[in-house]
Amino acid sequence: MPSHRCWLGFSLRLSKKYTINVMLNQDQAYVLGLLVGGGIIANNTFVIDLPLKRWGEDPQRMSQIARDILTSIRSKFTRAYSCHVDFTILNNRWRINPAGSCNLDNITNHLSSLNLPTSGFLLNSADLSTVKDRLSSTIAGIFLSGIFDTRASLTAAHRRFTMEAPVVSIEIPGSTKNFKFVVQLCSWLTSLGSITDQILYNHPCQHSSTNPYYRNWKKGFKIRFLVKSFLATHSFALKAKAIDIQELERLQIRTEQVPCPDRSSSHASLISIHQDINSDDLPGELKGKLFFHYHHICAAMGCPYAPLDHIRNMARNYREYVSFFPLLVKNPDFDTLEQQYNDILLQYFDSHDTSRYRLSVQEVIDNPLLEGYPEKENGLAFLFANELNGNRHRGSKDKIIHENIDKNVDVKYIVGTEKPPVLMVNPENRRGVIMSNIQGKVNQELIDNNIEREDLIIKLNT
Repeated sequence: MPSHRCWLGFSLRLSKKYTINVMLNQDQAYVLGLLVGGGIIANNTFVIDLPLKRWGEDPQRMSQIARDILTSIRSKFTRAYSCHVDFTILNNRWRINPAGSCNLDNITNHLSSLNLPTSGFLLNSADLSTVKDRLSSTIAGIFLSGIFDTRASLTAAHRRFTMEAPVVSIEIPGSTKNFKFVVQLCSWLTSLGSITDQILYNHPCQHSSTNPYYRNWKKGFKIRFLVKSFLATHSFALKAKAIDIQELERLQIRTEQVPCPDRSSSHASLISIHQDINSDDLPGELKGKLFFHYHHICAAMGCPYAPLDHIRNMARNYREYVSFFPLLVKNPDFDTLEQQYNDILLQYFDSHDTSRYRLSVQEVIDNPLLEGYPEKENGLAFLFANELNGNRHRGSKDKIIHENIDKNVDVKYIVGTEKPPVLMVNPENRRGVIMSNIQGKVNQELIDNNIEREDLIIKLNT
């Protein structure tokens, strides 16, 4: 059978003999994008969640979102699939659902033809490879706008340090475990001209790089773009988001980073080996392995835009970045912290004695025995901050330290070895921290005995 010309769509080859042309118009592409971004299909019906959170609670914005759903989105569903929709608001989520009966056959057929899932929470198993290869550029942009309307966040908290660098954050729940989708989406947007500002992967090396005991590291995925970079090639169909991003664009002064393949100035993060480094929530490419930068994860997952030479250079120097001990654990519950420290002593330093010192903050800073502990100042700020946000100090770290420079700190130190893990306690409020030094003798021995490198992959053998 001869090939046919596609109409704003794609051609799907089912066998060597037959080619079926799937006609996908703009409304259908947008609806499918919404479903991939936030849809759940079950029991012959569907819902689509827009997790707008606090951003969607502003009264004026709520009014615009409601108009968007009841006019634009409703009409797209009607034209695309003869399906009428309505919405409800549940726990910071706007939920789109059928208003009456809705035949899902055409929807699931189109999803299946694009090798997309047709049941459950679609993001759990969505794979964009067929979509990217077979959608025309026009239809692909509309499909992506459906994903952006469900997954992109514009809250003011998303910024590169200041509001002069406002960010669009595309957020994928960690519960999906869908690393492949995140890499596919980011690389697709890069191929269209966007410059990724940062990615946060659902991995303990990113969400808990200094504290190996922190259990709430599964905070999800975020693909972040500076607003102008995003707007250069992408858009929202929801008018509420389109209005807000135009306001953010006027605030942006900071320039883009260089494109990912050319980036060579990013620094490696120091990593404490997390107790969940072998979590089943991690794919095989990442499980039991250590990563010093988000580009390191991109490279391991096969992204064609990862700066491989730069990542390989990081990997060669892995002994400078890895700690088998906590780089920094902060805990207002001193008893729990002390038990964690004693467990370290029992496992790794049972033949060594310990000494206790009472030092001023200034002496902690100046003491040569405590040089080279990279999180020392953050630890001191936690010990003496007047206010905490969770376990983070509120206010300037330098100011907190300066104002408490003559206060006392109790330090527990392991003698008879170089640069061991240290327990520090504020005797007034009983806050404590554990901190360690990567260059410690025992740590370097553990690295030599338990880690191997294969090109850019740093693998833990234990």
